[in-house]
Amino acid sequence: MSFSDRHTIPPLKAAGCVLYAVLGTLLVMFLLVGAALGHCAPNPDGTGCENDGLIKFLMFPGSLILVVLGGVVLARWTMRDD
Repeated sequence: MSFSDRHTIPPLKAAGCVLYAVLGTLLVMFLLVGAALGHCAPNPDGTGCENDGLIKFLMFPGSLILVVLGGVVLARWTMRDD
């Protein structure tokens, strides 16, 4: 199977994909550091940290999953036939 007859990706779409990858990587790394360093400060009565594990899960693996899914959607949009 040869792909020589297919059009190349327009430069603007390629630049958008690279920009998405760079910004997505920065966002995930920022949230990774926030999840690793962030500790919940409980209230004086001991409450206030009930959802700390969920928040940390959404910060790191959750953001990574969303960025990867967004990259898949972006790749499918970039490679579709016009």
